[in-house]
Amino acid sequence: MRTLRLLAPLASLTLVAAPASTEMALTSADGFALKGTLFLPAAKGKVPVVILAHQFGSDRSGWAPLAERLAARGIGTLALDLRGHGASTQKNGAEVAVSRDFAASAKAVGFEHIPADLAQAAAWLRKQPGVDGRRIGLTGASLGAFAALLAAPEVKPVSVLCLSPAGSEAFGSGAREKLKGAVLRSRASTLILASTADKEAAENAASLKDLPGVALNFVEGDAHGFAYLKERAELMAIFFGEYLTYHHTGEAVATTSTKSAGTPKNVINDETLAERTKGEAKK
Repeated sequence: MRTLRLLAPLASLTLVAAPASTEMALTSADGFALKGTLFLPAAKGKVPVVILAHQFGSDRSGWAPLAERLAARGIGTLALDLRGHGASTQKNGAEVAVSRDFAASAKAVGFEHIPADLAQAAAWLRKQPGVDGRRIGLTGASLGAFAALLAAPEVKPVSVLCLSPAGSEAFGSGAREKLKGAVLRSRASTLILASTADKEAAENAASLKDLPGVALNFVEGDAHGFAYLKERAELMAIFFGEYLTYHHTGEAVATTSTKSAGTPKNVINDETLAERTKGEAKK
């Protein structure tokens, strides 16, 4: 009996996995060696994960401000180096990297294949221990944002965040129509940020106006892509927290009485996200 009494407390213990980092290495259908880093925060069970696709001329490290805030909320990240960038510059054993020329880089590297790369990474991600494949998010900046929207039907994310979707010339004729079709098929909750003076990104974002599940947030000025992270990384983390944690667990999100009666409930923008930040601070 004494032995049983000693063992009983052990049965009630909940094992908590320590934070874990895993290097991803995949080979695309056309021979690119794709690299990335999967980070899973400490958790009692499987965690949601956001796939991060950076902008042209950058690499996975650019997402650090958002990745840190997501980890603090119990959300993992899979940060990729897109083909031709960072550590993903080997194709069939040869060095193939981007230059400063976007058009030349798009042709040499094959940017039109990035959506398929993201879908391949998502399939790998769902096989990893500790990952909740039902709760996948997807985000991109500039080129990565356009590619993320195109990839969404295959990735099947719960939510998508796009910063300045641009680079449509890399995806062939009718790219904007392809974008609209992909958003309709994906059925994900999608938030798109674009600056009013950032012509292509603003036009691409506007083309998705009124599509189901899409919220547009137009910002004054010409900020582009990663530039939004400086002041809005926390709001982005709240967006993913809303769709990948609160909705899954059924936990109520605190609201405030200051919300404008004229703001639709399904719109997510600086105002509504700021209100949720205040609500969380009171918990």
